[in-house]
Amino acid sequence: MIKSKKYPRGNIYLSGGIQFADNLGASWRADCAERLRSVGYFPIDIVELDTAYTAEHGHLYRNFSKDRLLEKKSNVRKHFVHADIELIVHDSDALIVLYDESARLGGGTISEMQTAYTDNLPIFVLSSYEDWFKEVPEWLQALSTKVFTNFDDLHRYFDRLPEGILCRDQYGNHHSGSHYLCFLCGEPFVKNKTHFVSTISPLYCSSCVEIVKETHESHEDRYRFFVEYLQNKVANGDATDEPARIKASVKEKLRSKHAVH
Repeated sequence: MIKSKKYPRGNIYLSGGIQFADNLGASWRADCAERLRSVGYFPIDIVELDTAYTAEHGHLYRNFSKDRLLEKKSNVRKHFVHADIELIVHDSDALIVLYDESARLGGGTISEMQTAYTDNLPIFVLSSYEDWFKEVPEWLQALSTKVFTNFDDLHRYFDRLPEGILCRDQYGNHHSGSHYLCFLCGEPFVKNKTHFVSTISPLYCSSCVEIVKETHESHEDRYRFFVEYLQNKVANGDATDEPARIKASVKEKLRSKHAVH
């Protein structure tokens, strides 16, 4: 993990459209990076890094023709997908994601968000759409820690966060003093007395614990149902003409398991 003594509040990866963005998305990243540095964060600007790489090693954006598809795929996998994901997993404490039309058209931004979510990194989405609840896909809303509709609100939030809370402590939690960061609502909360001495993933404040408890326990587990359904389908010779019987069997099994517990 890269650690900056000058900017100790955490490394923030700036995610967003490149391929379909004006000027590769350089302008908003440069402005955001400047504001983050002003309050002690270390921005990771992939466009800045690409510019430096090109100056040192030459251009990677090659216009491969369709008959050289495999070369193009190999080039993108190694120099873009692998490198960018490595920066997120090994060198970032959180993501700021600009979700606009260029991100919507591309694939990298969504992949970076999923990677960050899987690695328990906070994701702060800045929507260029005022009606973000309608325009940002539900899947991405679920991945996000918090959503903003303008840079000012985003930077005010980062400024007021407890010093160093976006950095993971030795146990892998986003923690600063007595404060922890809730993975669902994005608000800091205080844990009195002792701190957590193991990784808590995901980590929730008390209010969000109740929300999670209600949403998780009020419905049967969807993945477990899928597995039961498919197992029954296989056991019945992959019969496609018996969905009602399979569903009834799965429901009965789930009901029996629930009764035992």
